[in-house]
Amino acid sequence: MKKIFKAGWVILALGVVLAIVGAAFNGVKAVEFNGFKVQTVKKDTAITKTYAKKEFERIEFVNGSGYFVPMELEIKQGQDYSVSYSGSSRFEPKIDYQNGTLKVARGQEMHGFSFDLNNYQSKIDSKLIITVPENVKLSFVKVNGNYDNIKLEKLNIATLELEADSSEKLSLNEVTTERTDIDMNTDEVTITNSKLNNGELSLDRVADLVVSGGELTNINVKVDSEGRVYYKDGLVLNGGGTQLADEVYGYESDDDNDADNDSDADNDSDYADNLEPSADLDADTITIKGKYEIKNNSGATRIMNATVQGYRLTNKHGENNLHDQQQTNGGTLEENADQADVLTLSSQTGENTVK
Repeated sequence: MKKIFKAGWVILALGVVLAIVGAAFNGVKAVEFNGFKVQTVKKDTAITKTYAKKEFERIEFVNGSGYFVPMELEIKQGQDYSVSYSGSSRFEPKIDYQNGTLKVARGQEMHGFSFDLNNYQSKIDSKLIITVPENVKLSFVKVNGNYDNIKLEKLNIATLELEADSSEKLSLNEVTTERTDIDMNTDEVTITNSKLNNGELSLDRVADLVVSGGELTNINVKVDSEGRVYYKDGLVLNGGGTQLADEVYGYESDDDNDADNDSDADNDSDYADNLEPSADLDADTITIKGKYEIKNNSGATRIMNATVQGYRLTNKHGENNLHDQQQTNGGTLEENADQADVLTLSSQTGENTVK
């Protein structure tokens, strides 16, 4: 009872504070708190701006008041160094150059939060374009925040870090990296004729991942959703692997019971029903170098026209199809599996097919 009484006083006090704030600002207005300072949210207008040209070798996005406001971002090859912005005046980025680093704050730097009752930020589309000359190699690119679309094109980057809480599309076209850390919550990812090296490509909520041409070297791809994955058009997979399942993959959740359950059809059915849904993967005209594994839970993995020396297909309860060999209820099929370049398809209840 005392807890309820105290909670009531807290709610009442909060109401009084908000009432005072409203009165101070002549009625109901969008307000924001920058630290302990209360200020009205500025009226939004559309602007276009080009910033001073300076050379840089690093690009870093830092937190600002526009961190959670979706916008379009392009970083691409151009004739010169340039930064331009069109969109919301409230969330115009703050551009700063420090010792060869281009720092971008999405709107003014904030140390607080806002009550934007009129939702100003959704009324004007915003876009930021950054260009670098053709022969420039960027030593570091770090992007975070919310975006409608992120597009990187014709770039050479030593270390690439992309982290988006919410995004509609990520597009990499002719991008080369030495180290790669991509962690996206996005609807669509397209990677075309790019060479990504040494790192991770982790995707949540992705509807489609399409990788065409280029090479993934020592890249661990993780797709934690029910989307579709396409590897095609001469893509080279060299080291690393692809995981189309929850991080707890394989038999880990059932280790203690597998020995007793393998012969029990009812338990097998329960196991299949309780698996996390996973994506389908289709690969056509790809090349495998070294040992490469594609892990799946319940989705289908289908391989066509691959350049590889050998295969190993393993399935706990699902179907294996390796050329003219077939299994309908789990097992392992191999073809030249002792060679140097071998593709392994592992599944729990899905379909493994090689044609």
